[in-house]
Amino acid sequence: MKDFLEFFGFKDDPFKITPDASYFFLSESHQEALSSLKYLLDSEEGFAVIIGEPGTGKTLTVRKFTDDLPEDVEFAYILFPNLSPEELFEAILEDFGIKAEGENKNRLFARLRDYLIEKRKAGKRVLIIIDEAQNLPVETLEELRILSNLETSDQKLLQIVLLGQPELEEKLNSSELRQLRQRITVFARLRNFTEEETRAYIDYRIARAGRGNVRIHPKVYKLVHRYSLGIPRLINILMERALMAAFVDGTHEVRKSHLERAAESVGIRMEGRKTLLKPLVYTAFAVVAVTGGVYLLNEQLINQIVPRSIEENKVVAVPFLNVRQKPDPDSEVVYVLREGDKVLILGRGPGTWVRIRYSGTDFDVEGWVNGKYLR
Repeated sequence: MKDFLEFFGFKDDPFKITPDASYFFLSESHQEALSSLKYLLDSEEGFAVIIGEPGTGKTLTVRKFTDDLPEDVEFAYILFPNLSPEELFEAILEDFGIKAEGENKNRLFARLRDYLIEKRKAGKRVLIIIDEAQNLPVETLEELRILSNLETSDQKLLQIVLLGQPELEEKLNSSELRQLRQRITVFARLRNFTEEETRAYIDYRIARAGRGNVRIHPKVYKLVHRYSLGIPRLINILMERALMAAFVDGTHEVRKSHLERAAESVGIRMEGRKTLLKPLVYTAFAVVAVTGGVYLLNEQLINQIVPRSIEENKVVAVPFLNVRQKPDPDSEVVYVLREGDKVLILGRGPGTWVRIRYSGTDFDVEGWVNGKYLR
């Protein structure tokens, strides 16, 4: 049997979810974020912050940025930084090729300062990029502010880029970090794709993979946007599974039925004319091949019953509020609410967690939020 890529005539998987700068799609907000990072570099400002929901392409944007850096720029890239100041300094030094395990904070700071001075004398500029920066403790963020103070008589020795989910902005707005907030001169937000951008994104990814002989039925584009809410990562997941369903059916055309199977596999289904995003949107799925087609199933997910013990209307009181799969700050984010959004409280969980339903124009989202950010 032909392999999936060979069947469609692709040289690469067009909807792989691993960050690949060669597949970077320049939507309006991604262009703004990329331009902001380039401005940071050219102006030698101290801090840049990029905020975006999970799956909107923060990591891919910064990969595109670093791929195009000039030769006189060196950078350290730190991922998942739930680190103390000492651990963060160690991680940065290690990324620059300097072993410093077991030293105290003052010594680590001094070694990093000496490295920055040495690079500046050599005509180099240095960047530190921290992904998932919402996980940084407040004390570590404050140490970054102090680190950013390092400069010569006329030049900064270091520039810092923080990438994070909306909780990062909440954290930066806290009274403990007001001095750091004042240092941030470059700030950008990534938003979900519009319907037009979703169509252009799908066509762009397919073209980058070699175009092949795949055909997308016109109705599929609209449905992909509706099911994914314009989140790039979810677009990739839906399209990859829709292509696989078409492959199993032996057709080069991706049809509405293929996309509907893909949507079911990630827990998205229709209720009347609305899209319902169940809270386990990124869970694994089973592929069952049968005569005449493929069924992508997750019965436990689709049949999940949510108790509705409370019905009370509330309003989001912060700029961004994550809706999570479970009442846990480390749980997967399924949607991000904005200030002023109205939600219905369905039930209460541990601590201040509440289960909510948010109704958009043509979709519903259910999940858990921290009730202290509602009024």
